[in-house]
Amino acid sequence: MASNSKNSITRKFSALTISIVIIFAAAFAVFLMIQNNASSSFSAKNKALNVRENMAIELDYGFNLAISEFRAYFAFGNYGEEASYKNNALKQQDQINLKLKEFEKLATEKEDLEFYEAARSFYDYYFNETAPKAISLYESGDTSAVASLAAGGGTESVREFQSSMKNYRLNLDRKLEENEKSYTDGMRARQTAFSILLVILLGGMSALIRSLTRKISRPLVELTDAASSIASGKEVLFENRTNRNDELGILHQAFERMSYSIHEKEQDLSAQNEELIAQQDELQAQQAELEEVLEQMKDRENQLKLRNELINGISNTLDKRDLLKSIISSLAPIVGADKALIVLTSHHKEHASIGVSDEEANQFLRNLQSGFIQSLEESRQPLSIKREMLESEKGFHHQAATCYDLFLPVFSSQEQLDAILLFTRYSGDFTAEETKNYMALAKNISISLEKIKLYEQTEEERQLNRDIMNTVHEGIQLVDTRGTIRLMNETMHEIIRGWENQPAENSSFTEWMAMFEPHVEKEADFREFFQQAVFTEANVLNQEPFLYQLHGKSGVKVIKVYMEPLYRMDHRVGTVIVHRDITREYEVDKMKSEFVSTVSHELRTPLASVLGFTELMLHKELKPERQKKYLTTIFQEAKRLTSLINDFLDVQRMEVGKQSYEKKYDDLYPLLQQIVELQQIQSPKHTFTIERLTEQTLVLGDKDKLSQVFGNLISNAVKYSPNGGAVEILLFEEEKHLNVSVRDKGLGIPQEAMEKLFNKFYRVDNTDRRRIGGTGLGLAIVKEIVKAHEGTVKVSSELGQGSVFSVKLPLVIQAGSDHEEITAKRTGTHVMIIEDDMNLAHLLKAELEESHFRVVISTNGKEALKQMAEVQPEAVVLDIMLDDPAYTGWDLLKEMKSREKLKQIPIFISSALEEKEKGFELGANDYLIKPYQPSLLSKLILQTLWQRDLNGQILVPAE
Repeated sequence: MASNSKNSITRKFSALTISIVIIFAAAFAVFLMIQNNASSSFSAKNKALNVRENMAIELDYGFNLAISEFRAYFAFGNYGEEASYKNNALKQQDQINLKLKEFEKLATEKEDLEFYEAARSFYDYYFNETAPKAISLYESGDTSAVASLAAGGGTESVREFQSSMKNYRLNLDRKLEENEKSYTDGMRARQTAFSILLVILLGGMSALIRSLTRKISRPLVELTDAASSIASGKEVLFENRTNRNDELGILHQAFERMSYSIHEKEQDLSAQNEELIAQQDELQAQQAELEEVLEQMKDRENQLKLRNELINGISNTLDKRDLLKSIISSLAPIVGADKALIVLTSHHKEHASIGVSDEEANQFLRNLQSGFIQSLEESRQPLSIKREMLESEKGFHHQAATCYDLFLPVFSSQEQLDAILLFTRYSGDFTAEETKNYMALAKNISISLEKIKLYEQTEEERQLNRDIMNTVHEGIQLVDTRGTIRLMNETMHEIIRGWENQPAENSSFTEWMAMFEPHVEKEADFREFFQQAVFTEANVLNQEPFLYQLHGKSGVKVIKVYMEPLYRMDHRVGTVIVHRDITREYEVDKMKSEFVSTVSHELRTPLASVLGFTELMLHKELKPERQKKYLTTIFQEAKRLTSLINDFLDVQRMEVGKQSYEKKYDDLYPLLQQIVELQQIQSPKHTFTIERLTEQTLVLGDKDKLSQVFGNLISNAVKYSPNGGAVEILLFEEEKHLNVSVRDKGLGIPQEAMEKLFNKFYRVDNTDRRRIGGTGLGLAIVKEIVKAHEGTVKVSSELGQGSVFSVKLPLVIQAGSDHEEITAKRTGTHVMIIEDDMNLAHLLKAELEESHFRVVISTNGKEALKQMAEVQPEAVVLDIMLDDPAYTGWDLLKEMKSREKLKQIPIFISSALEEKEKGFELGANDYLIKPYQPSLLSKLILQTLWQRDLNGQILVPAE
């Protein structure tokens, strides 16, 4: 019986079923345990790598900030007086030291320890050795030693450390990627193994059940037939033809004895059948659970796939718009959002969205600075909001419905809010676990945004460098070691403007050389220089400048070229070639050389005459009339020398702005008559005519300088009419200006020389004119004097027909020339005399009162200022040395010009000090040096006030 019990079908079937269930449960448990261990290992390793990477980023930022502060201190520290940059750098040094100590605790692997040693070594070198030494040198004023210290290895050490930092961070990124790939591959392998095991178990179970069913069904059929026979009342001879020891064997052995208990046995079989059905239902339930787990695994796999797509998308672009689109298109499926939006918090508010209309996006941007943004910045946590759906979100539904908004902040490494992510989901709320995962993804997004920022900063710096190069007035070419042009600034393009084929960036050496050579002289020398500049090693390179002439539509240019090899990390990467247009300098040097030759001739000629006649008079007895003739010649030659020297001095004073003018009202017509009379005596073969077409010939100017202008023009008309002829002077009025033209019938001027005619030292390159002589300064002086008188000078000429020089000066319209009429109009005008010498003050008062002025005298500058408020003078006569040495006439002059009510009053300085230039710079109308005739003062005041009235200036007393 015990043997039959052990071999019972029920026991075998139950044991088999329980064994399959136990094996399946054990396999599933093992799978879960392996999966959990792999996930924990992945998270722990990922977290450790992220911690080290963040620490490396903070160290990188700290070192760069400290170095920038030190550089700012050396650039703007004013040799130690401005210490804010240095203090900031020293504070950053302490923070870096703390970070290094924290990193030391985290360093477990070889790469971490090597990086820590490099960082600590660089920290000691930079902060403990180099920085204190550089600060000491800089604060002592030795900037050259600071530069030498940087060039001697400081800058190179910084670059090496930055390279080490970069390699370490790249190594961490690589480990993160390897860790994630290893986790993904392991997950896929485990899923595959579990699926295979599940199929094997299900197949084995089906085969065993089928085999067991066959073993049971065959004898049962036989028993059924026998039972049917028994039930039908037939007599059945039942023989036991089986050796089985199970229930069926017993049934065969005792079938004849079991007829009386058929009903009882039938009930037992029914119970067993129900048990099998229950077991089958249990197996089906377990199968459903396994299918659900498998579906979850597929969902996780899909999530990982989407995350990988997100990481790849944000890692493979440097375009901000593409990055934002990639982020939102990858995150929306991960989050399961129906609508998604990302907005940068910068002033440009760049954004990208999915499922969001333009109107909704603009509304969000307009309310970007509302309260919930501040809440995100303060809490630094995501914000989830439940709200009713908008009409546009309901679609064809009419009943009220809710949706959920999730606001995710994205913070930079400096803990600043860089971006905001907004997700809207209709299907359900966001769980805490989901929100936590999304915040982890936000960190990856932050890193990508910072990478974009760095790229944009690099692009801005690159554009800034290009803009700086474009401001340089020299043409710059940057070529690589193969001679290919990598960069050309705008000045270089300007130099070659107008060529049919122009070199450009990425032109090879052969191409741009072929474009240059048709436009240069001495092509062989040109090519040889540039071949050496580009391809010769720096240690044997001849860096002497090279000159070449460039032919173009604008004429011939003289270009000076010099070059400098360009190195990066002790490796030559190219050559900087500078093309400097020295055409102007070349022409000036040429003119100066010609000028020296001309001046030598011009000076030696009169000196030879002076020396020759002087020697005759010293060594020979001469008659009185011959002595007089010789002395006259010596006098004339000395005057000629004086005129030459005065021209040189005038040009020098005009260049430095030191030329002074004593402007007064003078009639040009008598002045021109005097000049013409003198020229008639010196040039008898020329005829001179003056034609006056206006009676208004009064101008405000320096009589001596105007005499010099018209003397030069008329003298040139005579010189450049070597065969004699007519010289015509014409005066006429033109638009409130007096126009004086000087016409001759001489050689004329070539058209190409017209624009250079008024340049210093310039003389027309012509043999006929060379014989005439001259320094080339006369017309330059004429132009400067006329310009100082607010006038213009022009020339028109036809070669071989003569020239016309026209001078246009502001005209003073004369309402009447009668002195009594002028003084009558000035009756009652107040004039204040500020003079410490009472005798001189009363003398000037008497003179001015004769011209019908009302005169007030003061000896103190401060008291005079108070009196001006009461008297309201229309003119002031001011002495410089007053009775109060602490408040001189200069102080009073400055005070008057700074006050709105007094700055328009004309001031006439009356002083024994010869400081005219200072007086005119401070705003004086005229400067009289003692002693002078008192009538001159009254005349100057009358002329000034009269001209002011003509110009419409009216002084209204202040109330």
